[in-house]
Amino acid sequence: MASSDSAPTDRYDAGPRETGGPAGRDRPVSTPVVVAAILIPLILLGGALLWVRGIGDDATEAAATEPYTAVPLPAPGAESEACSALIDELPPSLGDANQVSLTEPAPGTAAYRLPDGEPVVVRCGLPAPPSFVVGVGLQAVNDVQWFNEPDPDPAVTSSTWVAVDRPEYVAVTLPEGSGTGPIQDLSDALTATMDEVEPDPAPIG
Repeated sequence: MASSDSAPTDRYDAGPRETGGPAGRDRPVSTPVVVAAILIPLILLGGALLWVRGIGDDATEAAATEPYTAVPLPAPGAESEACSALIDELPPSLGDANQVSLTEPAPGTAAYRLPDGEPVVVRCGLPAPPSFVVGVGLQAVNDVQWFNEPDPDPAVTSSTWVAVDRPEYVAVTLPEGSGTGPIQDLSDALTATMDEVEPDPAPIG
């Protein structure tokens, strides 16, 4: 009795089938296309970063040369000959800070800005610091005696130093991190324009 299964020679073998015509077959991607796909976004990103950096540099440069608006303060000796001589002889830079103009005239006042735009302000002819009393510590910088006047607001990070051994009290306000360069250069200007006097702190109480 013949087997119900067909003989192997009677079977139709279609062979491997193709899925789609020639257009559907995978084609290798050329190396230049791969390189371009990687480099073009990187070039565009680099250009964008340079553009942003240029804007940031321009903004920083503008801030470093912006005129300063001085807050009015009592300064009975601001128009004295000693203060006028000091302001006229101040150097174009104090440490890393370069002198900038004032938006409004202010006798006895000069302003500088650090490269990041933070101000360094010099004032001459101020009254004696309220906390400058007998026994406080002084710091000598280039033959000038300086008193560090504390700010009543603990949130203020800038510091104010007052030269107390000249005919007029001279204060310089420094932002945090400005270093000692501004005080050193200002001390040299003070020794060149004002005679030294004995510090005269107020009695305690």
